[in-house]
Amino acid sequence: MFVIKRFTSAAPLLTRNSYNFNRDGKRIPNTFIGPFLRPIIAMGVATVGCFCMWYVSKQARAKETLNTAAESRFVLYQYSNCPFCSKVRAYLHSCGEDFQIVEVNPITKKETKAISDYKKVPLLVADGIQLKESSVITSVLDTHFNTGTPISEVVEWYPAVSTGIEDTNKGKEKLEYPNKYRIMGYDENLHEKMLHEAKWRKWIDNHFVHLISPNVYRTWAEAVTAFDYFTTNGNFSDFEKTYIRYVGAAAMYMIGKRLRKRHNLDRDVRSELYSGLNIWLRAMKGKKFHGGDKPNLADIEMYGMCSAFHGMPSWEDAVQNTKIEKWYNRMERYLKKKSAIGLTSANPTLTSVSTDNAAVSV
Repeated sequence: MFVIKRFTSAAPLLTRNSYNFNRDGKRIPNTFIGPFLRPIIAMGVATVGCFCMWYVSKQARAKETLNTAAESRFVLYQYSNCPFCSKVRAYLHSCGEDFQIVEVNPITKKETKAISDYKKVPLLVADGIQLKESSVITSVLDTHFNTGTPISEVVEWYPAVSTGIEDTNKGKEKLEYPNKYRIMGYDENLHEKMLHEAKWRKWIDNHFVHLISPNVYRTWAEAVTAFDYFTTNGNFSDFEKTYIRYVGAAAMYMIGKRLRKRHNLDRDVRSELYSGLNIWLRAMKGKKFHGGDKPNLADIEMYGMCSAFHGMPSWEDAVQNTKIEKWYNRMERYLKKKSAIGLTSANPTLTSVSTDNAAVSV
């Protein structure tokens, strides 16, 4: 408003009839400058005013969204396509609890900056407590529901311990959660089942998740298709959608190649994906789920990982070459019955994505 005030106060000086001087030193009115500049300056003032009103209303809407989110018991700050966010989201569905989703803009991250210095997602605010790291979040919540202990106390059972190894990306020591895969307070008779569950939760985090990006971004065409989906369902402005669709796709296409090498995957990453899914299915030994007749925590987390690329070309190929679809559909039916907010609304499918890129190739 200060800028506008100064600008408008100067407008009469600029638009007033200015003068030239003849050889005798007499002033000669210049009637061209005033009429010419007046409409231009008026339009400029109007434009600045409209921009300021738009910006203020935008900030007010963002603040209103955050205030609304703060009223919910569980608020998940996420990227809709993030496998780790999908894992936490699947668990929240399985609890039958009402929860709110705040889609974070991955460029500005203004949604999380408003409440935390933590720069990653998922970030779950549960009973006012900020929970980080997807497997820690699900373990804390499962222990909370299992024992009835307040979340503020349960988090003390999952301390972060320094590994003594420097994280080169952050310039800090890496932290580890020794109890990350432990659920507290369960019946001792279920000890073997808990060990089986923890084993496969570790496998999902340490192996399966590394198969997703190299497959989702395997080719340029698949990378663009993925970013069509991400920008359609993510929190992006119109400009960001156009920019990220191609720049982001190109970057992730290259990153997918690097991740394949980092995790020692075969050049045929599809075969690695099929192998991982078959390992998961064989370990069920003919049962409906890893948990038996009902899903356990490993089933729920694996479903979350798969839902992150469900409907994409990599998933369609997996369905054609493995038997993963039957298990996935059983999980989806189970979670739809449990969910308090509706499974589809929290994790939209790829049906809205354009198929215009089908002809694009590397």
